[in-house]
Amino acid sequence: MDSDTVDKDKVDKETLASLKFKAELKLLPIVLRAVRDVACRYGLDEASVRDLELATEEACHNVIEHAYEPGEEGYYQVKIHREPTCFRITVRDQGMPFNLQRLNDEEPSDIGVKLMRACTDEIRSKYLGKRGKVVELVKNFPFESVNNIETSNTKSLSSEVELAPASEKVILRMMRPDETVSLARLIYRVYGYTYPHEDIYYPEKFASLIESGLVTSCVAVNEQDEIIGHLGVFLETPEDHVGESALAAVDPRYRGRGLFPRMKKMMMEEVVSKGLLGLYSRAVTVHVASQKSNVKMGAKETGFVLAHSPPTAIFKKMKTEIANIRRTVALFYVPVAPDREETVFLPNTHREIINKIYKHTELPRVFKQADPAKVDLAPHSHIHSHILPEMASAFLRVKEFGVDFIDELRLQVQDLKERKIELIVLDLPLKDPGTAILCPEIEKMNFFFCGIMPEYLDGDSIRLQHLNNVAFDPESVDVYSEFAQEIFNYVVGEWKNHYRAG
Repeated sequence: MDSDTVDKDKVDKETLASLKFKAELKLLPIVLRAVRDVACRYGLDEASVRDLELATEEACHNVIEHAYEPGEEGYYQVKIHREPTCFRITVRDQGMPFNLQRLNDEEPSDIGVKLMRACTDEIRSKYLGKRGKVVELVKNFPFESVNNIETSNTKSLSSEVELAPASEKVILRMMRPDETVSLARLIYRVYGYTYPHEDIYYPEKFASLIESGLVTSCVAVNEQDEIIGHLGVFLETPEDHVGESALAAVDPRYRGRGLFPRMKKMMMEEVVSKGLLGLYSRAVTVHVASQKSNVKMGAKETGFVLAHSPPTAIFKKMKTEIANIRRTVALFYVPVAPDREETVFLPNTHREIINKIYKHTELPRVFKQADPAKVDLAPHSHIHSHILPEMASAFLRVKEFGVDFIDELRLQVQDLKERKIELIVLDLPLKDPGTAILCPEIEKMNFFFCGIMPEYLDGDSIRLQHLNNVAFDPESVDVYSEFAQEIFNYVVGEWKNHYRAG
């Protein structure tokens, strides 16, 4: 038992005990003794105590046996609550996601679920996102009372992974909304609870995204119909012309089979049928494997976002030497349909590098010079913000420039910095001449160029970024291609210029 398992300042008035245990069977009797002793001392009758003890044993045993893989060191937390009309035991863990729906089935087939049902008056369960999952066991008092999880860091699994037999067949297909628990289990195997986008850890929420059309997913399944690979395309709004290729994961047992490029090809064909023009993706730079895969699939580098992801966003079974800095990502774009010719207004400062990127991506563009006298600003600006607190990041899209734009942006940046946001990404529409005119003023706020995003804002955008007290080391970035190195050097030069000045 941990010495700090009970934090008196955090325990609410109903909580009688809060205990954290290593997920080992030999410690289970201590848990059960604590439940029995506390329940007896606080008014629960003997028969009810035995029931509550049996239900707790089953819930904890389920965690010990199934939540963590062999060789993985895991913990779980047990809280004992006394409420006016009942006792409540909560069992929380950060292990493998289960299908919690089986606890709510009207006629459960699992004998363990039947036992917990028989011994309690109510079972509650829910997913907690990155904090794992919790099961609550409720036992009512037989008479009216006279008186009115936190998580531990899961250590990495052994680097030894037993590969699935090469003869085992794997097929690719589109994912169904009812498979989100199986997907959560895959993401856990690959990322643990470190994946930056928390929606994946809420199966019901992720299912609703699939049903709404904002997420389209391709999965690889083995002969047991278990999801062992995934690639999704995410839309921020239904009106978007491009989607983000993300949530790429392959079960460690099935790596080396070329599943990622196969899923990428399937997704490209799928999004064409949905009317999208292209896909963008963010490839990690702690190694070049993801960048190399994107290039092989025909994607082109369009920029780098320095210090994009927090250091917690790592693969469970992949070690990296640099563990305490935010990770940089490379931006890629691949068209999936013939691109339309568009007019763009480029800021003079970055005209040369943007021209090179357009040439590299082979996108047809007409370049025009912005005339300050002809720029028509709206009465008010429209800046769409998407804040990800778990990543300490904010993503801003300029929908419309107004006469108050610089003041409005300055206020938003100040507010985000006060909220301890470390990364601010700003996308400006290149089809609007206001971008070329206002870009120099924006960069005075220590925004700096990091790339372009084709078709991102009903047309291309120039992407700028701002770092708030974030350390960055260019040596931590591994770049795959010669052209990507040229872009990266340019972005790093801009970063140095702005933060030396700032």
